[in-house]
Amino acid sequence: MFSSTHLGEVLETTCNQCKSRFRITERQLKQAYGKVCCGECGSVFNALLGLKNYDGELPPDYLLQQFDEDEPPVDDRVDIPIGDRVEESVQATEAEVETARELSLHEAMYGSQRRSFFSMSPLTWLIGILLLSAIGVAQAIYYQRYELIQNPRYQQQVINICQLLPCAQSQFSSTEQVRLLERNVFTHPVSSNALMMTGSFVNKAPFAQKLPDMLISLFDIQGKLIANRVFTAPEYLLTDKNRSVMQPQKPVQFRLEVVDPGTDALTYEFEFF
Repeated sequence: MFSSTHLGEVLETTCNQCKSRFRITERQLKQAYGKVCCGECGSVFNALLGLKNYDGELPPDYLLQQFDEDEPPVDDRVDIPIGDRVEESVQATEAEVETARELSLHEAMYGSQRRSFFSMSPLTWLIGILLLSAIGVAQAIYYQRYELIQNPRYQQQVINICQLLPCAQSQFSSTEQVRLLERNVFTHPVSSNALMMTGSFVNKAPFAQKLPDMLISLFDIQGKLIANRVFTAPEYLLTDKNRSVMQPQKPVQFRLEVVDPGTDALTYEFEFF
């Protein structure tokens, strides 16, 4: 609660930075030692330099007055109306008074200007929300990149993020985008009771991915499974058996030697996973 002030004691001052006008009393000036903080722009200015009464005259010898330093400075915001409306508050601040007291930790780190966190414009809030949303989506994609890369819908987003952040391409896998180009099954030219299987496949994905495992199944004329086996990359690669990644659109040659299951095996099937 503030004590009432006679009309003759109420003065008017102007911020020398943003030209905002404020009501202020002699008692408040004494409490602030003449230093006040503009609630509009946050700048600290000497209220005495822009002081005038309602008649537009500067009180005589006001700049030469010495305030009683026994009265402690205050740290409250005072909303004082001008005319029929209320301007921004004039905050008495002791941060600029060298002999008043030591600076607080907050003032030493951030200064005496105190702006409300909620005083930001709607546009600033909107930009901040959009920025945080974009960061959140990017984080979700990055941490689930090995699962999302299997879905063509999200592959480009994962690729874009992996251009900025480290991603292990040897962990990427999208077997649905591996296409068999050719396959041949014939009697082994050297070994008896053996078959030779050759062919090639290609990575149709727009990114490099790990070499898949290959499942070969043999069926009889009625479609009944006779035999099958899973082969890893070192087992079926024709050359460079130590490689683990296949590049996009570059065919990979394979060759396998398997036991001949007999004349009942008439059809065969290749699968990648």
